[in-house]
Amino acid sequence: MLLGVLWSVWSLRRAVARTSELLSLRKTSARDQLRLGSYPVPPEAHIWWANRSQVPGGEIKQTFSHLQQKIMWQWFWNAPARWYWRLSSLAWPAGVPCLLMYIFVYKSCECDVEASIKAKTWW
Repeated sequence: MLLGVLWSVWSLRRAVARTSELLSLRKTSARDQLRLGSYPVPPEAHIWWANRSQVPGGEIKQTFSHLQQKIMWQWFWNAPARWYWRLSSLAWPAGVPCLLMYIFVYKSCECDVEASIKAKTWW
């Protein structure tokens, strides 16, 4: 019973918070949208304007928090070592036999075919 009451109070608070957020999303008045005089616009500002996001507050700029940097730095830093460990653990059981088969079987067959072709052709 108490849990249901707490849940409904929490839901009501979230609904009130959502409506108060919506009230702040009013459109800017035409008077405040007017351009005051003429001023130079740098050419690189066109790129920012073309890539803008339509949000009430203006332009969204993506940020990269220190926690994300900490996590991703460790991931990128350790990735080569992880892949080296994974691939080197397969070196003897899979890599060396494949390399030996390539060198001794495939290449020797290639050499035999070349010798056979050269023996049967006149040029």
